[in-house]
Parts: sequence; C-alpha cells; structure tokens
Amino acid sequence: MVRALFIVAVLFASCSSSDSEFEIKESEVPPNVMAAFKAKYPSARDASWEAEKEDGQFFFEVEFTDGNKDKEVRITPDGASVVEE
Repeated sequence: MVRALFIVAVLFASCSSSDSEFEIKESEVPPNVMAAFKAKYPSARDASWEAEKEDGQFFFEVEFTDGNKDKEVRITPDGASVVEE
C-alpha cells in the first residue's frame, strides 16, 4: 500500500500545476480513504476510482452504484471529507 501511495504522489508531483486525473486500481486506494468510503456507503458496488488534482487540491474520486442510484464522491487523502458530487 505504501508503494501505491508513493506511485500516486510521484505521478502528481510530476504533473504541472494544471488540473489532472488518472484512473487507479482499488488496491491503490489508501486504507483510510477506502475506510471512509465503506463507512459512508457500505452497500456500494461497481466502484471505479480516480486520483485527481483540481485547483491545487488533491483528492480521490469514486463512481459507484448504491442501491439503484449511480453516485460520485470525492474523498480527501486523509479520509476526513467525503463529498457527493
């Protein structure tokens, strides 16, 4: 997991200050981010993850199905903030 975080950090550090995003595997999502997601959406399925930098802020974005609704949320790297889009 530390290796995955390192890879994500290096990729974003190498990006210019412009906005960027890229898909990541669920196995690359930090444990605290995954825990925050599962705590708020325990019945979520079919999740797809992205690491994203927008306006100088870094976060993880996940699209998933919860019940019969498609949802998208952003989660801060520390897992403290989970915001629906």
